[in-house]
Amino acid sequence: MEKKKIIKNVLKIALIVIAILLVILIIHTIRNYVIVTDLQNKIAEYNGSTNYHIKSVATENNGTIVKMDYYKKDGKQVVFMERNVNNEITKISMYNNGERTDTFTETKDSKIAQLNSGTIMSVGIYNHLESDSKWQTILGCINAKIKSVDYNGKECYIVKEFMSSISLTSEGAETYIDKETGLFVKSTEADIVNEREYEFNTVDDSVFTEPDISQYTLKENE
Repeated sequence: MEKKKIIKNVLKIALIVIAILLVILIIHTIRNYVIVTDLQNKIAEYNGSTNYHIKSVATENNGTIVKMDYYKKDGKQVVFMERNVNNEITKISMYNNGERTDTFTETKDSKIAQLNSGTIMSVGIYNHLESDSKWQTILGCINAKIKSVDYNGKECYIVKEFMSSISLTSEGAETYIDKETGLFVKSTEADIVNEREYEFNTVDDSVFTEPDISQYTLKENE
């Protein structure tokens, strides 16, 4: 009888512990779901933007730094990229006027232009918490770790381990998301730190003016 009583008590304690853990998991998931859906709704306001500027700085652990400025206004796009590898700087500018893309490349030794060079590298408003259904969002929220942080004067969430079929991140990756806008302002993944800034409805047509082609060597497309 005593043995059965001990087993019964152990089972009761185990059930209580499981129930407590289940309640904690439910509270954790609901909290994450409320935060994630709020951020999804906020960034949705920017998805249809046709006039914006994104500034990005990516720093790799080997010291390589890639800076990018992307401008979009209606059907026009331009990308300015600067890659610094061991103080060797390469600059690439890509202009798309809605009909064709022209690319200008500068190094310390050369200045090359390619006209009608192909497709431009478009940079969209990317939702790091995107999912294709509410159930997928809930599943992603179960494992996700979300905490508040101040980053460069902005109130942000650090999101880790939120997984979906649309937005996949590697183990240990962190995404800083602005609480006010839902836009990601920093990510760390695979030893690369990527920081972003945004401007909306400020792009002027002058930014799409191509440089003087006479200063460049014209390269035929392959």
